[in-house]
Amino acid sequence: MQMEDKDDFYRFIHSAGKLDERGCSVNLDKRRIYMDTQNNIVYSMNAQYAGNSVGLKKHSMRLAIHQSGRQGWLCEHMFVMATVNEKKNRRTYFCGAYPSACGKTSTAMIPGELVVGDDIAYFRNIDGEYRAVNVEQGIFGIIKDVNEKDDPVIFGNLMKSHELIFSNVLVGPDNEPYWLNMGIEAPKSGSNHSGPDWHEGKTDADGKEIPLAHPNSRYTMRLDYLENFDREGFEDKRGVKVEGLLYGGRDSDTTVPVEEAKSYEQGIVLKAATLESETTSATLGKEGVRRIDPMANLDFV
Repeated sequence: MQMEDKDDFYRFIHSAGKLDERGCSVNLDKRRIYMDTQNNIVYSMNAQYAGNSVGLKKHSMRLAIHQSGRQGWLCEHMFVMATVNEKKNRRTYFCGAYPSACGKTSTAMIPGELVVGDDIAYFRNIDGEYRAVNVEQGIFGIIKDVNEKDDPVIFGNLMKSHELIFSNVLVGPDNEPYWLNMGIEAPKSGSNHSGPDWHEGKTDADGKEIPLAHPNSRYTMRLDYLENFDREGFEDKRGVKVEGLLYGGRDSDTTVPVEEAKSYEQGIVLKAATLESETTSATLGKEGVRRIDPMANLDFV
C-alpha cells in the first residue's frame, strides 16, 4: 500500500480504567467519551463495550461523518454488496442501512451474492457516479441467532480454528464458545458475562434468569475468510458503482415488508429520513420500543 506523507489520521486514546478481578471496568458511572473533531482525536475511558471503545470502529465512523459533511463526501452505516448475473457476467452493487441488530450482515450475506462490507461505507461522487468503498478488513457482528441453516457461510467460519474473537458468549467446560440460538446444544454451566459460575437457572439481582450468553454477544472475523467475499470490489480504489440503496428496520405491524420508492429523492426524504424501527439489544434501554432512526444512523451522528 502506498500512502502520502501527511499527518492526517484518526487517533484514539482509550483506558478501561480501574478493573475488577475479572478484568471488567469498575467505574461505569464515570465513563466518558470526548471527541476532538478539530484534531480528529477521541479520548474514551471507564468503559469496554466495543461500540464505545474500539476506536477503529464506531469512533472512527463518528469522526468520518463529521469530516465528510464538511468535505463533500458521505460516511454511512451501510453494507456494500453485489448481486450477480452469471449469464451476463455482471455485478450490480447495492448499499443498505438498517439499525444495529436489524439484518445488515444477513442481507449482505444472501446466498448467491457477493459481499464487499457489512457495516460502514464511504461514498464519493466520481465523474458523476455514486461510488462506495468499505474501509474495514473484517466483520464485527452480533452472534445471536447465527446458525448453520440461516447463516451457513458465517457459521462455518465460526466453527473453524482460525483467528476469531468472541465477546460475551458462554465458554463451556470444553473451552468452546456457545451463543443464543446457535442450533447446537449448549452446556448447562460455564463462564459468561455474569461470572465464571454461570449455570442454567442462575438469576440476577432482580430475580431474572440470566441466559447462557448476552443477547448482544459479538464475533469478529476477517472478510477474506468468507467464500463470497468480493475481493475485486473491495480492492477497487475508485469504489464500486452503487445502483441502489436499501433502508429498513424492525417494524412488524406498520410498514409493508418491501416497498420501492419512485425516485432517489422520494426514497431519501419519505423513506430513509423517516425510518422507524424497534430498539434492540444492541442499544441501551428497553427493547422493542418504536423510535424514529433517520438513515439508520441516529446512534452515530
